[in-house]
Amino acid sequence: MPSQSARWFLPSQALKNRINPVALAWLSDEGSLTARLKQRCPDGFSVRVLDETWSRPDPSEARLLGCPLNQKLLLRQVHLLCGERLCVYARSVIPLSTLQGRHRRLQHLGDRPLGEYLFAQPHLKRARIEWSRLTPETALYRTALPDGGDGATIWGRRSLFLIDRKPLLVAEFFLPVLFEETQDA
Repeated sequence: MPSQSARWFLPSQALKNRINPVALAWLSDEGSLTARLKQRCPDGFSVRVLDETWSRPDPSEARLLGCPLNQKLLLRQVHLLCGERLCVYARSVIPLSTLQGRHRRLQHLGDRPLGEYLFAQPHLKRARIEWSRLTPETALYRTALPDGGDGATIWGRRSLFLIDRKPLLVAEFFLPVLFEETQDA
């Protein structure tokens, strides 16, 4: 699997005055992204599954999840849409150990949002959050924005969640159209 080519940093390391205030608000929100998008999308919210496969983690993902690089994990990549417009690219990495027991249903979400499931869990904890910036030169940029966009920077965050003390990693990249709609609203 090619490296996701994203450089991650802690929010405390960010020069927040250099991040668009609208993007900063999305990056900083610790609530459910699914709930926020459902509230914002008058034309309806939906999930488009791009890929759901067993794969090896990127080195930084393995480090955060505390698993070996050669371990296969469930990799789920989706676009979140408002109406027909791509608003968010999400990449979730879920170790097999997390998929044991009652959370095995995470393997069969289909076009249902992961966030809806996670934030309904009573023992969910966000253990760590990091931010990233994708440019057109990064591999994930082309996955996040398949039409190439206009070369705009894509800001993202990834959260290490613990669900019943079992880890999973969710990265969410906020696509430029989301900021246009927010500014117009």
